[in-house]
Amino acid sequence: MSQETLALDAEISTRHLSCLETGKAKPSRDMVLLLSSALELDLRERNVMLGSAGFAPMYTSSGLDSLSMAPIRKAVGLLMAQQEPYGALLVDRVWNVLQMNGGALRMMRRFMPVAPEDPKIASNVLRATMHPTGLRPAIVNWVEVAVLLLERMDHECAMYPHDEERLALRDEVRGYPGVAALELPQVPAPAAPVSLVHMKLGEHEARLFTMVTTIGTPLDVTAQELAIESYFPADEATDEWLKQLD
Repeated sequence: MSQETLALDAEISTRHLSCLETGKAKPSRDMVLLLSSALELDLRERNVMLGSAGFAPMYTSSGLDSLSMAPIRKAVGLLMAQQEPYGALLVDRVWNVLQMNGGALRMMRRFMPVAPEDPKIASNVLRATMHPTGLRPAIVNWVEVAVLLLERMDHECAMYPHDEERLALRDEVRGYPGVAALELPQVPAPAAPVSLVHMKLGEHEARLFTMVTTIGTPLDVTAQELAIESYFPADEATDEWLKQLD
């Protein structure tokens, strides 16, 4: 983004913005918040920007089990229950699984019947998808899925360059066997309106796509970074298979 564009969005002069960028002028707390809003930064990044300017963080990061998060927990529980018999996962910003409904648990038992020795693989969507001992052996179109996930991960790391946890996860996953050789051109031309995950292990087979639900107008870092990944059948056969799982 050019200085001119950012100054226009923030409704300040280009000269003043230039002085802030070069350090000739020191931003006030309100100016930091104004610029972070114009840049559409997430709440975690706004706190980083405030800290860089010498101010205390503004946005809290409450634990999911805290009293203030009770309405969020209730809403999440309702959404995940309504998703049955299909799967749903509650994940954080680095795809750690915080909760799963019965539908997701039943699918996991079919496509990852033996839990990996490292528990962090099964408890993280990205690790489980990319690691050879996770869900990877059951994903028929793993190359396509993996390339799309890597692209998404690289984009997120570029968006949040101060997020050490994201960067560490990216580096870890890129070190898994077979991952370094993946390249974007390996993704086939899309034949559907959404990206599908084709799962098959033994007699069990499913074709799924996901929808992601986030919290509107969040004012807490934890609340903003929560997401519910809901899994839906992409064909009638998968729909029937999911309804018959027990």
